[in-house]
Amino acid sequence: MTGTPLRIGAFGGYYGDRRGALSTFERESTDFLIADYLAELTMLVLGKNMARGKPGYATGFVEELQKNLQWIHANGVRVVTNAGGLDPVGCADAIRVLCANAGVEMKVAAVYGDNIKNELSRLADSGERLVNLDTGEGLPVAIDQVITANAYLGAGGIVAALRGGAQIVVTGRVTDAALVLGPAMAHFEWSTDDYDALAGAVAVGHAIECGAQVTGGNYCFFDREGKLGVPGMPIAEISADGSSVITKVAETGGVVNRDTVTAQMVYEVTSSEYHNPDVVVDLTSVQLDDLGNDRVRMFGVRGLPPTPWTKLSLSYHGGYRNQMTLGLTGPNEGEKIAWITDQLRVQLGEVSEFDEFDISVIGGERFDPDSYGRATSWLVVAARDSNSERVGREQFSDRIVELGISSVPGLYFTSPPTGPRQVGIQWPCLISKESVDITVDLGDGEQVSVPWAAWTLDAAAQPARDTSSRVPSPARTKPEEPSRPIQLGNLLGARSGDKAGIANLGVWAQDDETYRWLADWLTTERLAALLPEVGQHRVARHEFPNLRALNFVVYDFLGRGVSATLRFDAQAKGLGEYFRARVAHVPSVIADRSHGRIEAGDSSREQVEVS
Repeated sequence: MTGTPLRIGAFGGYYGDRRGALSTFERESTDFLIADYLAELTMLVLGKNMARGKPGYATGFVEELQKNLQWIHANGVRVVTNAGGLDPVGCADAIRVLCANAGVEMKVAAVYGDNIKNELSRLADSGERLVNLDTGEGLPVAIDQVITANAYLGAGGIVAALRGGAQIVVTGRVTDAALVLGPAMAHFEWSTDDYDALAGAVAVGHAIECGAQVTGGNYCFFDREGKLGVPGMPIAEISADGSSVITKVAETGGVVNRDTVTAQMVYEVTSSEYHNPDVVVDLTSVQLDDLGNDRVRMFGVRGLPPTPWTKLSLSYHGGYRNQMTLGLTGPNEGEKIAWITDQLRVQLGEVSEFDEFDISVIGGERFDPDSYGRATSWLVVAARDSNSERVGREQFSDRIVELGISSVPGLYFTSPPTGPRQVGIQWPCLISKESVDITVDLGDGEQVSVPWAAWTLDAAAQPARDTSSRVPSPARTKPEEPSRPIQLGNLLGARSGDKAGIANLGVWAQDDETYRWLADWLTTERLAALLPEVGQHRVARHEFPNLRALNFVVYDFLGRGVSATLRFDAQAKGLGEYFRARVAHVPSVIADRSHGRIEAGDSSREQVEVS
């Protein structure tokens, strides 16, 4: 153990993130570098790759490592990544070959045991219940139809690999935060029941796991910062008590401030407790202090004992989907959409017979548009069905194209008729840790079995599916209190994302008075009024007072998830900005704190005001 902060840099947040990011750390002093390659559906993609005879791991990591192998070895930097995907041993072997060819001696370890596809039948027969984590429903397909089944491992395997001398650790499906927690536990020699320290490191992992999202990427207040360029990759400086400072690679673009860190802390979380296999993090305890100069301190994080369960992500084929995008131009948009909709019912038959059917409008009619683009809207017609022919060219896209000169004026298509594509469903549930064995392959035939961290009986209850905080009381704002309409984005920050079929929307204020108003004003009912699409779903609300934030969990917003949903924004990435685009009446004393406003009577745009 040492009193010197542990410096961990993150060079990737998904498979396909920026090439060359790893090399930006060459002149930085870091102890560890991490990269998260596994978005929730990536396992299905890797499974399809393996079925075609291709590697089941992120080959891009091996290619990136090859370019940086010499300085990583020379500087003694240790690398931890989940790039192993469905084949961490194969990935580790490829890296060992890479090292041998380069004349570099480094110990490479693989952590596996997460892939339990071949054990599902036995586990189900032994009484393991596979119940959807979000809906409470049983698995809708037979076990032999499951394509991938990966349990989320914690940090234990990573710790064992590092203590075994590995300089590069490749894992399969571990929790994203484990990539940070593992190095911190190994470095500081934390016990598995040092829950506050563990929770602090998990919070750090959640902050930097998505790479540049914490350094100015996807940042709602970007327009207040000047030119951000391409945001640099993040670095976390972790202390022995679990507190930390979030910063970034020197002399790179972007910004790190309280808002960028807050945005990441409310991103893709579904309650006020962040469940990891090693510790449960009380997100309401997280405190932030903006130190300036792209440095934010995170501290005060409380941890609770873990439960006996870990998340299990299954995937299976979910039928077929197809879509066509129709261009609409000019006036009378509502009447045009109504006419096309009537025509589609004739061309496609009764649309209710599809497993799922949707028509979405992107854009909207503008009065006196000053460009061709502003005069244009897109109509996205999408369908999903278990019968590929039902959504194939002949019965779906060709029939839509047949309307080309028989429909509204100005109609065009953005692509030729397309065939159906197979979709995958990512289906989360919980599984007993006792059903998952963790193994570390240290190379040269040396393998180590790793036990799960202990849990307590007090934690031995599955988390409730709806853990929302108190239902807020009606707004205290008096009707006679002076107010004015403003665009919410001038006052509030927001970030949104997905977890399988769930959408999450985090909203925060920048000062205490605004947060007190926000917490009282933004009820689930008011959110539904602001965002009608949200109002069609069950919504849970959670409060994070230390972050001045609210988190809304919108169940089933994305249907069966990113691959299968018919929404044009398949990961709800824009939901937060949709919220910030809305106009609402805000007490004048609060509105005065905004960075701009839309006054009533502004005729430059259409307004729908919500009191």
